[in-house]
Amino acid sequence: MTTSTTDQSEPSRPLRIGFISAGPIDNPNMLSGMPYHMSTALREQGIEILEIPSTSEAHRSKRTIRRYFAQRYTREANDHFKRSLDVAAAPLTRALVLRGSKSHSTHAQSNLNRLLDAGTQLDAVCGCNVSKALMELETDLPIIYISDATAPMIIPNYPRLASRGRPYRDAICEVERTGVRKATATIFSTPMARESAIHDIGVAEEHAHVVPMGSHVTPADPDAITAPAPAPTRDDCKLLIVAADAARKRVFLALQAAEILRSRGINAVLHVVGPGTEACKDNPAANLIGRLKLSDPKDRITHQALLRDCHLQLLPSLGEAFGIAVTESAHFARPAVVSGAGGLPYVIQHNKTGLVIDPEDGPEAWADAIESLIDNPEGYLAMSTAALNRARNEFTWTAWGASVAKIIRDTVANHA
Repeated sequence: MTTSTTDQSEPSRPLRIGFISAGPIDNPNMLSGMPYHMSTALREQGIEILEIPSTSEAHRSKRTIRRYFAQRYTREANDHFKRSLDVAAAPLTRALVLRGSKSHSTHAQSNLNRLLDAGTQLDAVCGCNVSKALMELETDLPIIYISDATAPMIIPNYPRLASRGRPYRDAICEVERTGVRKATATIFSTPMARESAIHDIGVAEEHAHVVPMGSHVTPADPDAITAPAPAPTRDDCKLLIVAADAARKRVFLALQAAEILRSRGINAVLHVVGPGTEACKDNPAANLIGRLKLSDPKDRITHQALLRDCHLQLLPSLGEAFGIAVTESAHFARPAVVSGAGGLPYVIQHNKTGLVIDPEDGPEAWADAIESLIDNPEGYLAMSTAALNRARNEFTWTAWGASVAKIIRDTVANHA
């Protein structure tokens, strides 16, 4: 059992946390930027962060042949083939999932031990979406688990997971249950994720908290953003979708809605950040921007301009853990139209900071919703103001850091 206690001779020493991560936490592109922004926010609260890698250096640099072929298989193999193989070789499927998770645990354990054996004193360990690393981790330190979703919550609606066989999906849930139940405190980004953790994973209700995440892309000068922002009109309706996963976020549906609006005489253009689809190319209803990197200053300026200028962000996702993209639009006083999937009905308050559409509804319903805001500029302006106010009060990493730092300090104190 690895353990460390606070040195009482150092009363002024800041709280020191070991941050478990599969990739470098100083990389703003890794895991949608969550570990980077979370560790930065905690440092701003006076907490010292020491990284605990749960993968090897070769894995982090993407040099392993095994990882290359595993990624190719996940992305390119036929879904029916993968599902059939998962079922036909159920024991092997489970063993491979557990083996991968054990590797994360082994590396995390080794790197945690290395810190403690060197005399480093830690008050707790934490991590974002690190159930694999926690599965076999042994420590007397309090563990704070942070996530935006649970496996039972996302598996049915994330095509990459939903298309796999039952043995594979069950193994993923087994890993998460084993790892997350070891946590002393759990922090989720939405009430939906917290409820799933309690009912589907078995997390104790008193140990489960809700703290909404911050936005990655915000105005360079927040004071320059005022509400309400100009409303869309029939002559000018700029729409935005940010989708690294075009299939899950249903870029095709957003584009169809834009095409329907144009057939109604509305000058709608959908700006697509991400790979987009074939239908986006050479389409007057679409402006394919391509991929933008959070770490690239030029890409950030482009992204900020899109968030500022586009009247509405659309997110018709089949599954969405949180929806950071639409909170970013809110920082520019722009409402959003989203599906009622996952945590989106929490992030967007229907008829207040945007509109929430039934995930089963087709592009006509999305076009109707957008047109209703064009025809009701007063309603749009009210949403613009409410969206900006909520973004500034709730969807910032500073607010996240303050809330999470308090939970960590309370957890450490109670554990001691």
